[in-house]
Amino acid sequence: MAGPERNIRRRLSLDKPPNMSCNNTSALRMLAFGSPILSQISLSRSLLRPEIFNRDDVHISATKKSQGVVLERNVTLVNMPNLKENDLPEQILHKELRKAICFSCPGPHAVLFVLDPFHLTPELIDILKLVIHYFGESILKHTLIVLYHDKDLKTLSVEEEVKRDRNFRDLADKCGQNYIFFNEEKNQTDESQTQALFSKIDEMVLEHGIFSNPEYKDADKRIKIEEKFLRKSKEKAINRKMNALENEYSGEELATEKNKYEKRVNKECREMAELVVADKLGFTIRLVDYAAAIGKGALTGALLGFAIGLGVDGMAVAAAIGAGLGGILGGAANAAWSYMANYFTEVRRETTLHE
Repeated sequence: MAGPERNIRRRLSLDKPPNMSCNNTSALRMLAFGSPILSQISLSRSLLRPEIFNRDDVHISATKKSQGVVLERNVTLVNMPNLKENDLPEQILHKELRKAICFSCPGPHAVLFVLDPFHLTPELIDILKLVIHYFGESILKHTLIVLYHDKDLKTLSVEEEVKRDRNFRDLADKCGQNYIFFNEEKNQTDESQTQALFSKIDEMVLEHGIFSNPEYKDADKRIKIEEKFLRKSKEKAINRKMNALENEYSGEELATEKNKYEKRVNKECREMAELVVADKLGFTIRLVDYAAAIGKGALTGALLGFAIGLGVDGMAVAAAIGAGLGGILGGAANAAWSYMANYFTEVRRETTLHE
């Protein structure tokens, strides 16, 4: 039987940065968590810019979304609160995790578990278990362990030392041997580490796609509805601004200014929609239990709606009611009530959009 070290997949070499994939202009969404928190912050600063965090952010008690253009790619990096260093009340933690989902919709290309290679402890598995608890076990296929260090040390000796660490071997096994070393000092001169990180993420996406689950799909749907609603509510102001631009500019300059304004409005609507949806998701139970309870009730309700002659629209309403009943019967009363309330809110918004 092969020894533990033989099972460790050879890491992506950082001595000679690989070529980016053919999809090198695509956007990247990354969801990050870490231990210790300083490594998570330092990686974020190295990837984007130093200004994204200040001294008050060293504990990251709230989910933070940062965006920028890196190596000609639009990058969205969502930092979750540290799950071990912050003693957050359960209600606050759930709110921040909901924000993490909405900020990274329709799903992250990779989930970065940022570690200090010189401080690998048994508690790291506990942190991973918490992530699995909140997001589901399938997230492991999309998790990339980033062993971050800030000095340009002898990489091979560091790697060999890490590979001998039992805690790391257990962690690497759970994450499908997806790991990479990231040296900030070297990245400051040629961005080779960032390039290697992006290439590794591209490889994982080619193999597994982006991460998603029922909660991500539900949040994405709600965000799109909320975006349309917000856009419609701003329609008069948008038209006034467009008219003002037409009076001030002409030709290519007008097209440029309109495009800039359109992008700003879209960004504002998107960000506001994400916050609105994060605030109203309100899931308080495991997704698998929620889906099972809600699904059975929704099916029963839909069939009932059709049977009493409510038609297709009536089936949808009855499905929502049945989903709520299914949640209550399944021991998910809070989630059921949230589901019904949010469903009818969305119906009202969709009706407004079509008026």
